[in-house]
Amino acid sequence: MRPRAFDEREALEAAMRVFWEKGYEAASLSDLTEKMNIRKPSLYAAFGDKRELFGKALDLYMDRHAAYVQEVLGRERTVAAAFGGLLRDLAAGGSGGDPMLGCLAILTIDELARREPEWTARAKEHQLRLARLFRERIGQGLSSGELAPGQDAAALAHALLVALIGLTIMIKTRPDAEFVESSIAATLTLFKEAQS
Repeated sequence: MRPRAFDEREALEAAMRVFWEKGYEAASLSDLTEKMNIRKPSLYAAFGDKRELFGKALDLYMDRHAAYVQEVLGRERTVAAAFGGLLRDLAAGGSGGDPMLGCLAILTIDELARREPEWTARAKEHQLRLARLFRERIGQGLSSGELAPGQDAAALAHALLVALIGLTIMIKTRPDAEFVESSIAATLTLFKEAQS
């Protein structure tokens, strides 16, 4: 067996970008092989068919995105600052992508929810994974006394997830900076009520 003449990780990253930019249905095999810099037989040998390639690209995206969210939430000392930083960073494209592209997991749900229950379930699980990260960070604020006891960490995490998804979608419309900042400020009032 000959060694592969391409870097599988780089090729998968290129495929992820194509799916992110075009969506699953619109991404052709020609688009994929061109950006991945490989031929169709190599694509099939390394990644399977287009469907399998998409699943691998989606998993890569979701793992990276969750690691990014966890890292950003750890940058700030306070819970409100951590979530404000996350929302501002996402709005500016800090997750490693063009903010105009949005979130590949959300795009997957939007494009494929009716036809691809497996991918929809995986993309939904990613959103719930983010909610768990949010709940953990809120829990740290509760444990440290930063947030008043008795706050519902799960409910706060879910509200923040919905705000994050909404902001991610709205950024694609190129709202002005005041819209973005006022939306983030309003979201952060969740914590003002909870502060002890």
